[in-house]
Amino acid sequence: MASKHGPCRNIAGKAVFSVNPPPTWLTCPRHKGSFMKNAFLQQTLFAVALLATAGHAHAHSASGTIDGVGDNASATDLAQVICYDDGNGPPHHLYTQIQDFSAPVPGLLLSTQIFTDSKITNTTDTGPGDTLASYPAILVGPAGQDYQTYYISVSKTSAGARSFEITYHCQTANDTHTGTQITVYQIQ
Repeated sequence: MASKHGPCRNIAGKAVFSVNPPPTWLTCPRHKGSFMKNAFLQQTLFAVALLATAGHAHAHSASGTIDGVGDNASATDLAQVICYDDGNGPPHHLYTQIQDFSAPVPGLLLSTQIFTDSKITNTTDTGPGDTLASYPAILVGPAGQDYQTYYISVSKTSAGARSFEITYHCQTANDTHTGTQITVYQIQ
């Protein structure tokens, strides 16, 4: 199954990253300190912030391993994404894709879900271990707000450790990248 890469992929299909707005969002008064409690996350955010200053494309990415021990079939990771107008226009929707880098295991697939208010959507990487990400999942948020709050979860269909990358970014109604802020709540 071919992947429909969004604007966050380069010609070779590799994810490119940046943080918008610049690293000052790490001290957002609304969420002060909430995502700076995890040392690994701090290092990851710092690396992404450095890439942002290098002028790469507008997308965000997070990599990790779900169920590192491999014995939790119901392991779920959870994060909150806040979309806001950073000068590019008001947020309209959240775009996500997931890529499972682990070797294929029969019956073991990795998915990501986006939910907000009373809406939810899902996408699954049906070809684990290949070079393609899942089809994009796009969820439109509530209209007429200065910011939109979404939740992203990552889950799997069976026990087993999975290494993955999730690409996410907030976009305006005409698919222009706009402000994106993430807070990680749970890593299992």
